[in-house]
Amino acid sequence: MGISVVFLIFFLCQLSFSSSIFLCPKHQSISLIKFKETFTTNPYASSKRYFRGQKPYPKTSSWNMSRDCCSLDGVICDDMTGHVIELDLGSSGLVGTIDSNSSLFQLSHLQRLDLSFNNFSNSHISPEFGKFSSLTHLDLSDSYFSGQIPSEISHLSKLHSLSLSGTGSLRLVAHDFKLLLQNLTQLRELDLDFINISSTIPLNFSSHLTTLRLSGRGLYGVIPESIFHLPNWKHLT
Repeated sequence: MGISVVFLIFFLCQLSFSSSIFLCPKHQSISLIKFKETFTTNPYASSKRYFRGQKPYPKTSSWNMSRDCCSLDGVICDDMTGHVIELDLGSSGLVGTIDSNSSLFQLSHLQRLDLSFNNFSNSHISPEFGKFSSLTHLDLSDSYFSGQIPSEISHLSKLHSLSLSGTGSLRLVAHDFKLLLQNLTQLRELDLDFINISSTIPLNFSSHLTTLRLSGRGLYGVIPESIFHLPNWKHLT
């Protein structure tokens, strides 16, 4: 009997511990639901995805407060802390805007963020994106952002992958382009297709770079030969 009681107590303790480490903090659940509620969903929000073989999947349609946010579609949490570290809402049919007060920016532990192939209604990219200090992957491509890409993106010094390719309405000034490449020294993939870049081609590319897409307007000058001698080089378009 004694052994059974000890085993039961041990089992309950383990169950309690296991449950607690996978529950995301309530304030992060609230932030995700608030973020969802700022959008409508439309499966045709970004028609370009069909040309890349991506089917729309409105992940946020099943989100609600009755579920642990770590089990929500497109959400991945840290196994130990429960913090939301990945948010994949690519091709989710989101229609709306992300302003600087968005609850998205309360998810301060994010390491990967994919908001590609949605429709953000030609709104500007908020400077608040530059506060995601742990981000290693950021994809805002083909989501109908417009205006100038904020210089704060260059604060994301841990980025391995950055995709800002657009629909022709985004621009990157020469100073911010150079700052981007100067600060993001860990970049492996950089996609700036269809961005209006009024600049010469800089020389200071990350030595980790494997893929570079720069089919933008206004980019001029000779491609430096040093790019082709980067140790991990694979693709240039």
